[in-house]
Amino acid sequence: MAQLKGKHKKQSSSPLLAAIKRTWLAFCASSSIHGLKYTQDRDTNKVVRFIWMLITLIMFICAILMVYTFYMSYRSNPTRMNIEKDHAPVDSIIFPAVTICPETLYNIEQAKSYLATLKLPPGSNISQIIPILTASFGFINDDYAYSIPEIELMQQLIDINNLSTLTFMKNLQWNCEDILFRCRFKWRIVDCKQLLGISRTFFGYCCSFNLNQPGLNYTGKYALSGLFDGLSLILYYNDTNYGELGAYSDGFKVLLSENDAFPSAHAVIKFTPLKQETFVGIRPTETYCSKEVKALSVEERQCVLSHEFPLKHFEKYVGVNCELECRLQNMLKICGCLTYFFYTNDTQERICSFKDIPCLLDNFATIIGRYRNSQCYCPNSCELIDFNVELTNADLQIDIPTVDQFYNGMQENYSVVHIFINNQIYRRIRRDLLSNMVTLVSNLGSAFSLFVGISMISIVEVIYYLTVVLRKYYLQELKAREKLRR
Repeated sequence: MAQLKGKHKKQSSSPLLAAIKRTWLAFCASSSIHGLKYTQDRDTNKVVRFIWMLITLIMFICAILMVYTFYMSYRSNPTRMNIEKDHAPVDSIIFPAVTICPETLYNIEQAKSYLATLKLPPGSNISQIIPILTASFGFINDDYAYSIPEIELMQQLIDINNLSTLTFMKNLQWNCEDILFRCRFKWRIVDCKQLLGISRTFFGYCCSFNLNQPGLNYTGKYALSGLFDGLSLILYYNDTNYGELGAYSDGFKVLLSENDAFPSAHAVIKFTPLKQETFVGIRPTETYCSKEVKALSVEERQCVLSHEFPLKHFEKYVGVNCELECRLQNMLKICGCLTYFFYTNDTQERICSFKDIPCLLDNFATIIGRYRNSQCYCPNSCELIDFNVELTNADLQIDIPTVDQFYNGMQENYSVVHIFINNQIYRRIRRDLLSNMVTLVSNLGSAFSLFVGISMISIVEVIYYLTVVLRKYYLQELKAREKLRR
């Protein structure tokens, strides 16, 4: 009777389930995975086997948690910064963009000549118009105290002559030849027109060297170290009335920035006064990405290359440009226009007129993104150059004899500025992978090996038992069933 019941039980169970059970028992008995063989040890009681099953399960959970921790660390912070060298040759880096902006707003002689060609508002004359040209500070300075009558008069002047703000401002700004007396680069005196050109900046129209901006002849000149291999400029105001519309002081702003960055308040700004000789020593630090980091997605490396985050108003992505792009978006949203120095032919937005100055100044905090609802997303730049700048001034001595022709013809109210790399070497920082796939696999293997003793051979064992051994036991079960049926 017992034999019939046993035969009936064997026949009622599935051959596949029976084969799986036999495979599991065989795997537990011979597997290299720690603890499994004790869960099926028939020489012990059920309590011991249960405890071993619980311990094995806990160890598997710990291994999985450790693997998850390693993986999330790999995904969240895949890169690190390594100092590649502190002695990279300076001739492998491009000389920074140098921008010269006059503190005196306009060339008065040029402004008077230009106004003489225009039709003036009724009841006004050139002598009345010249002092209120400072109303254009409303496009630049947030602390400008505007006067509604002055703004209305300036707007009336533009309207009756059918001019745009852009055209009007271009005809009033300084020409580079009126602020650059002499230029020298790499110990060679050069025509200033070959080195510097009119550029758009946050401070209006200025003169820039080595700036990558549409309309400028950008050649990407490389740097050499030392005073005589840098850029030397003699600056002056070619206007006998230059102090009439002076802003804060008589002199020039010197802006140092990356070649693709729009010259703005984010640049390194130094001031060179008149009657002074200024030495600007630069120590650059370059950060770049390895090929492995560039191969990562933007989400993984958590920074962008210059072509991966296109901007509407700027050709290349630089952190500074992105912040200014945000400013332009807020300006367009609130005032419906953008200031003349941000305008390019690639955009079709309206240029702010003088009557928009109250809107620009009254909403300045919102426009620059001071409030959370007016801020924009600007990812970090993967590659950039920082400049550590040291400045030294000395009184300009024009009565000292010199054989240097660079100083010939200079007068006492001029300004001399020397911009140079102050060392033959500079620091290069490389953004590398913190851990690659090999490191990740190694960490995963260490976690499983520590808690449950799993190695690559253990994975092969699992595949072997799920295929070869399971198939063998399944065929044996089928043959046994056939014999019982006979």
